[in-house]
Amino acid sequence: QHYLITNNLSNMGSEDRGCCDKCAKCFIMVINIVIIIIGGAILGAGIYWQTSPTGFYKEIFNHDIFNVPIVSIVVGSLLLLVGLTGFMGACCEVIFLLKVYMGFLIVIMLIEIILAVGCVAMKSTVETYATNRTEELIGYYGDATKDEEKIIEKTIDAIQENFDCCGVTGPEDWPNKNSIYKTSETVPDSCCKEVVKDCGKKAKYAENPDINTTGCKVAVVNFVEANLLYIGIIAGVIVILQMSILIMTSYILTMLRDEVDYETQKD
Repeated sequence: QHYLITNNLSNMGSEDRGCCDKCAKCFIMVINIVIIIIGGAILGAGIYWQTSPTGFYKEIFNHDIFNVPIVSIVVGSLLLLVGLTGFMGACCEVIFLLKVYMGFLIVIMLIEIILAVGCVAMKSTVETYATNRTEELIGYYGDATKDEEKIIEKTIDAIQENFDCCGVTGPEDWPNKNSIYKTSETVPDSCCKEVVKDCGKKAKYAENPDINTTGCKVAVVNFVEANLLYIGIIAGVIVILQMSILIMTSYILTMLRDEVDYETQKD
């Protein structure tokens, strides 16, 4: 008798849901629409990189262990699966799908923890790989056979211009790593403090006062360290958002179970 009274007070059926119940359902649906869009974008980018006719995307991103196009396809597919599961579970009020969705959320949070610990533990390995790969890309700069669409060139130029840097460790990387600049010992115009046509070619890099002498490796590290507070805030917001999704999903599950129990007892 007490059980029936409690259920009558807390849940009178789906037609009598309060504002909180409806808001929780809408929150989960909207969040998962965003997840579906992000997942679709990552999946599309991964497929494009993997099937690019020029093949240079794979040349840039491939690695023996970490193949970015394949990882993008896998991550995008999983995000689509998670988003569709959460959206359909909340929209159609399917308890099984919501349980699966909660399982996905818990697994994702565990993976994030493992990745965060792994990145800290393997910091030097990741840094060495990034350095070697960037030096390799410098060698492709201006090479039409390796960079048919000039994506490498545009990317390196954007990094050097935005971070006011030159090369990986310094301007000497260009004549040392790139055959085009080896003889002249000059650098691309994007190394200049003020980018104008042929500013990097008017003199040898060691004699050119108009170029940046800081390597991009140091410049990027300094940028990250200077913005650690903002990175921490973003990470905190993501954690809070994930916890909110988990709590809201658990709330909806409890609500649906109570409604099923109420209908069962009523019958």
